[in-house]
Amino acid sequence: MLPKIDLPIYEIKLPSSGKPLKVRPFVVKEEKLLLMALESSDEKDIIETTKQVVNNCIVDKIDIDKIPFFDVDYIFIALRAKSVGENIEVKYTCYNEVDGGICNNTFPAKIDVMNYTLIKNENIKDKIQLTGSLSVKMKYPSYTVMRLLESDMANFDKKINIIAECIDVVADGDKVYTRKDYTNEELVDFIENLPQQHYKKLEEFIDNFPTFSITSKAVCPKCKFEHELDYRDFTDFFV
Repeated sequence: MLPKIDLPIYEIKLPSSGKPLKVRPFVVKEEKLLLMALESSDEKDIIETTKQVVNNCIVDKIDIDKIPFFDVDYIFIALRAKSVGENIEVKYTCYNEVDGGICNNTFPAKIDVMNYTLIKNENIKDKIQLTGSLSVKMKYPSYTVMRLLESDMANFDKKINIIAECIDVVADGDKVYTRKDYTNEELVDFIENLPQQHYKKLEEFIDNFPTFSITSKAVCPKCKFEHELDYRDFTDFFV
């Protein structure tokens, strides 16, 4: 039997909780899976493959369907940095105005995947008071739910479904209802029958989910304009 190379173990911290998590880099066969999923352009394929690779590379015991979606985003960014490298070359088109026209020059630019910021609105709280006695406690959705629904967040039905996924507890005076106490259909019906001002409070929570932003600067070699690059779609980082 041929020898196997021992893989290094790294410790990272989950953004949502600060808890440490041990991970290993992904290997060639896992990189191949990511490439195949990306080439398929199938959203479900990409989601499931990302989850599979992240799961494979986590050394500690953790259920990635039980942690917030942005924790999984962060784990994937960290794995990419440890496995392939922190710098990624991307193609960028310059839309700077030059002499009354658009430069339109496409040039390579490098971004550092570890130069990230977690954008989080600290004014948004997980407990939302609807009336004097009625309140809900919200939670962040899983990676699968978020990625499947975010493609069309403007769709009203999808927005109601993601709000339903985020409601963890409903409290009505002394009565407390947890997820096991009601069906998803009952929860959707509850949301659809809220007055508009109460619905807006729930909508504000999902409209302000934490998100990662990876920023960089690049100078167009043609017009010399310096661009501020901002990346939030991490499928660009599969390879």
